Amino acid sequence: MHESTVKRIAENIYCFPIPLPDNPLKWLNCYVIRGYEGQRSLLMDTGFNQKPCLDALLQGMDELGLRPELTDIFLTHLHSDHTGNAAVLSEMGCRVLMGEIDKARMNKSRWAKRMELFEVEGMPHELIQQVVDSNPGMLYAPKLFDAVGVADGDVLSYGGYELECIHVPGHTPGQMCLYAKKEKILFSSDHILFDISPNITVWAGFEDPVGQYIESLGKIMELDVDICLPAHRTTGSKTMRERAQELIAHHQRRLAETERIIRENPGIRAYDMAGMMSWRIRARSWAEFPPAQKNFAFLETLAHIEYLLARGKIRRLTDEEGKASYAV
Repeated sequence: MHESTVKRIAENIYCFPIPLPDNPLKWLNCYVIRGYEGQRSLLMDTGFNQKPCLDALLQGMDELGLRPELTDIFLTHLHSDHTGNAAVLSEMGCRVLMGEIDKARMNKSRWAKRMELFEVEGMPHELIQQVVDSNPGMLYAPKLFDAVGVADGDVLSYGGYELECIHVPGHTPGQMCLYAKKEKILFSSDHILFDISPNITVWAGFEDPVGQYIESLGKIMELDVDICLPAHRTTGSKTMRERAQELIAHHQRRLAETERIIRENPGIRAYDMAGMMSWRIRARSWAEFPPAQKNFAFLETLAHIEYLLARGKIRRLTDEEGKASYAV
């Protein structure tokens, strides 16, 4: 018999962890708003397309008495640790909801474009292959599934709560938070995490992700929130607004560091720059970073480069082979 991991947060709101094996995120907080008798319930995010994730997901649903034909799945954004089991739940009879912007990006082609970018920006070819072979977002992605698109400002009703869909671009182009205004509850997904910083990366056709992320943090800070429920880890003792301010300050420091490294190393490649940045990870040097973590660090470096380029702080140089480097 499994020990229950379901916790009650507020009336009709529950949470249980979905483990993310061998992943630094450790687990996903799966939130459920249970509907009244005979009405629909809402479950947020599904874990990777991995057996331990699916087992925990189904156990939590069973403990809460969720019937697939009366359960909606809300995918806050496209990352595989949130969407991985969407196809399975859809096949069981659940209805899947997802922000229209990220829904349109749910295809494999984005990975090919990313690999081309890595080559241009200086990542060694052998590391590119290691990233492809070890990336959990690729390995544990969902099978194809149908979803109903939702847009910024849409309101969803479950278990006595009116939940406003709030578009917060940055972590992905189309990430959504859900906000219960009356109860002052925010489901912040990966937009605001409390003991780790959300990874901000570059995307084809999505300009200035760091700038958009900072703007989205400002948008969320205007909300009246007493309870903030992130998708990973815990909240500690900080308020949502305090944490948002910390995240803005974090990116301001990272931008200053990026500009300084370029100033001190004119003509530097983005991949070399990533190895000179300050990262909080349990590794003694850049050489010891696991491929997946090098991938995240490199992509975040590119996002900060893009911010500085957009504001004329630095310039991009291109050699005869089309390879990029940077100078002030």
